[in-house]
Amino acid sequence: MREDRSNKQPPAGDDRNLVVVDEDFVNADTEDRLWLFWERNKDVIVKGTFGLVVGILAFLAYFFWQESEREALGQEFNACQDEAARRSFASRHPGEALAAVAMTDVADGLKQAGKFAEAAKAYDEANRLAGLAGEAPAVAALGIRARLYAALCGLEAGTAGADKAIAAVADDANAPETLRGFAMLTLANLAVAKGDTAEATKWLNAMDKKLRKDHVWRSDKEALVQSEPSLIAPVAPAAK
Repeated sequence: MREDRSNKQPPAGDDRNLVVVDEDFVNADTEDRLWLFWERNKDVIVKGTFGLVVGILAFLAYFFWQESEREALGQEFNACQDEAARRSFASRHPGEALAAVAMTDVADGLKQAGKFAEAAKAYDEANRLAGLAGEAPAVAALGIRARLYAALCGLEAGTAGADKAIAAVADDANAPETLRGFAMLTLANLAVAKGDTAEATKWLNAMDKKLRKDHVWRSDKEALVQSEPSLIAPVAPAAK
């Protein structure tokens, strides 16, 4: 057992009492140094450690509560196996990114079923939910995808102004390049279908100027140009 040194006094005539305590222990071993440090600072350490421990425990409690909430939410999301369950999940959890994902799943299913008008409404709702779920890049991209697909479904359903909604995504500098490029390519194809070579050329040129050289739609763009001779020949300037 360690000898209690707290009441020890230096012998009379010992000049070590004229030297600071730290220098007394300059050649002491680690255990002695630790004992000295404790004796000098025990009140501060006890109080400070108590506050630190309380702070750490509070943080860990909050962290694990959040993790349990995330896990429970994820399990609830994974349990949604049909449209009704996903709609219900989305309505119960506004502000959560998974709510936007759930509604996007609903919209994708309606689109695949050819229910374009209903799908457009579901995509609009997914976009709204994404807007409530924060500003994380992935959430923002999900919202922009919902905007674009709502417009595409609106186009299929014959909704007025759908082409303008697609153009809004094409012109959105904050949109992911993949979505923006798809919007431009879609507008170019629409213009070709209408025989509007100038409009098609406008969007094809926009792809060259605003997207990376090796963008994912490059081969589709080149295939469109090769399939339409009028896009290869220069467009005659409009008469003044």
